[in-house]
Amino acid sequence: MDIIREIVTHSQWIIALLALFVVAWARFNSPPTNRSGTTFAMFFWGVIFYYALMVPLWLVVMIGLVQGSIGFDFIVDKLKQVDPKAQAQLAQYAPIVAVLIIVVASQFRQVARIDRAARAFCVRLAAIPRGADRLAFELAQTTGFTPQGEARIKVTRIISENIGPKALSFSRDGTLPDRFTRAVGLYNLFVGPRQNATVPDFAGNGYGRSAYAEIMQMGDAVAARADARYEELMHAGLAFFTSSLPAPELKEALNRNIAEVTNLTCSLVARYVLFCERTHSGRLQRLAKMGFAYSPGPTFGLDQWATTIFLVVAWSVATMLFMPGARPLDVGKVLTIAITFGISIGFAVLGAIVVAQRFISRKEGASPGYPPIAELVVAGLIVVGLSIALRVGIPLVSALMHGEGYQNVLKQFLERIYGVITPFVCTVSLGLICSYLGSSRGSWYRVAALGALGNGAALTCAGWLVAHLIGRQVLAQFYVEPEYAVQLVALSTGLTGFIVGGMVLAVFNESERIRKVTAERASDPRKDCPVHEAPSIAGGLESRMSSGSDAARDLGCYARAGVEALEGDYICFRPAFSKAEIISAYLIGVHWDETESCLMFEERERVDAGHTQRGRIYIPEGRPFLNFVTLEMGAIRLIMVSRPEKSSEPARGLITTLSNPGGAQFTPASAPIVLRRVVDHIPRLGFIRPGSPDYESYRQELEMVVPAFGVFAPAPHPARRVPAE
Repeated sequence: MDIIREIVTHSQWIIALLALFVVAWARFNSPPTNRSGTTFAMFFWGVIFYYALMVPLWLVVMIGLVQGSIGFDFIVDKLKQVDPKAQAQLAQYAPIVAVLIIVVASQFRQVARIDRAARAFCVRLAAIPRGADRLAFELAQTTGFTPQGEARIKVTRIISENIGPKALSFSRDGTLPDRFTRAVGLYNLFVGPRQNATVPDFAGNGYGRSAYAEIMQMGDAVAARADARYEELMHAGLAFFTSSLPAPELKEALNRNIAEVTNLTCSLVARYVLFCERTHSGRLQRLAKMGFAYSPGPTFGLDQWATTIFLVVAWSVATMLFMPGARPLDVGKVLTIAITFGISIGFAVLGAIVVAQRFISRKEGASPGYPPIAELVVAGLIVVGLSIALRVGIPLVSALMHGEGYQNVLKQFLERIYGVITPFVCTVSLGLICSYLGSSRGSWYRVAALGALGNGAALTCAGWLVAHLIGRQVLAQFYVEPEYAVQLVALSTGLTGFIVGGMVLAVFNESERIRKVTAERASDPRKDCPVHEAPSIAGGLESRMSSGSDAARDLGCYARAGVEALEGDYICFRPAFSKAEIISAYLIGVHWDETESCLMFEERERVDAGHTQRGRIYIPEGRPFLNFVTLEMGAIRLIMVSRPEKSSEPARGLITTLSNPGGAQFTPASAPIVLRRVVDHIPRLGFIRPGSPDYESYRQELEMVVPAFGVFAPAPHPARRVPAE
């Protein structure tokens, strides 16, 4: 075919230009840290500018090769002496040879110096590394951060065990414990996994993991400095927080180490985020998932955008094939028109979303202000330009593939040029609707209905105007009765706007609603979990949770993801209150209850089945203990045990309850207790007496409780009287 023949004929030019772009990209990304030093848009702009500087040089070298000028005369003279046709052959491959000469010439000192100067200019133009430094400063100095899930548990354990609860704070109040906890959390979030050769949870998929590995490899020196400063931070924290009256020097050293660890870690985080995400919204979303106090703006993702285009294409095909009064058209022509129109509307949606996002982010917390008409007009004109390129490009490719000329394509384009009004109107209409209704607190279906009606009305008017401007002669190519074609065009275009408006507003409004909830929680850490107003003791214990994946504040505000490892069956054993030499052993099952929204426990297979207990598990923040609490008609039983770091470790502690020696007599009683996870088989249960299997192992475990995991404070002995002399 002609199009393939043309591509083959000019392949040397295509290959040369592509190779030159690859060379420009590789050189501009040297050192490899350049890509992570700024946003993708700025980096790409720098590459394009550097490429634009290389193209004239490439043309000059190519002209010199072909014409024998600017120092290449000796090459041409030699070729002419060998073969008179050599110059023509050289001219044929001159584009590729010129690229090779540019690559090789960069190895010479003078040429390399010029190349470095040009590249340095483009690097400054792309804000490398100012983009990464700016984001790192923002993360370190002005953005809140709170570790989430397992990271929060890990930070709590590290600080509590190595320094003490006095140094632990997630309050975001700027106090020294808060900043110390933040620095420890940042380090263990991003740099700490490097010590264990593991990939952090936030890395997610394979691309995120490979990006993390690459950033840590390129930033090995920074990570090593962060490791050293972190060690100093922990020593300074231990000295400061364990001192009853810390000296000013200790406080100064702690502040300095906090700042250094925070700055070094945030510099790596900034480069990682810039390397992974190409858009501003994507960067905010990734930072929010990592625990930073960012609220990503309302989004309309790639999947939704592609779905919108697909729906418009499908609707356009159905309209042209099945609408009453439409002429039968060739399927290829129908697909060409439908795809062109669908992609044009897709560009309109994209432009409207971008403007609406900028408008909402600027006006957040303030009055709506004037509509962004100027930005929407500019976006609409860009969409018009892209639509013109599509309306010429897609039919032109189809015509060339079928061996037709381009004259007919240009004629059809000029006849239907007024069709670009529709995507322009769609851009302005959707932009205005999303700007004002996208952040509405109304229900999503009401917002979607208003968006559908508003955009449908706007595109109905656009369709009516386009049909009038095109004229009956063109409409007669598509409709049997051109006098009714105006109404049909307006109707079909309006229905397209109705579909697009409803879908875009539904997704956009829902994402904005989620963003606002995230922002509210980020601004007030107390909103990370439900809070009950002034609870009494019983009211706090009996409080219901409002979230299915987070426990209430009274229960410890723990997330399900952070306590999943605790679920399972445990063998529970303690001394019997009636006879201390007898050990009572039974099972306790721990599971997450969706209704209660917390961990629940339930005892099973007790010999004294009448005393079987069931209740909630309370996990205090900053303290490595679990509280198994039963509350029934004013009676409380408490089991307080250590939180095991590994699944193989038992939980040890004390049980406090009422003993019932007999009749109506009840006595407060406390005893050591051990919970050991059931792995492969269930040990002996019931009342275990001396000499029975498993008795000795149970007894040894109980002996280890006091004093490491529990203390019984006896009454003080009588004071010794000192005889008078």
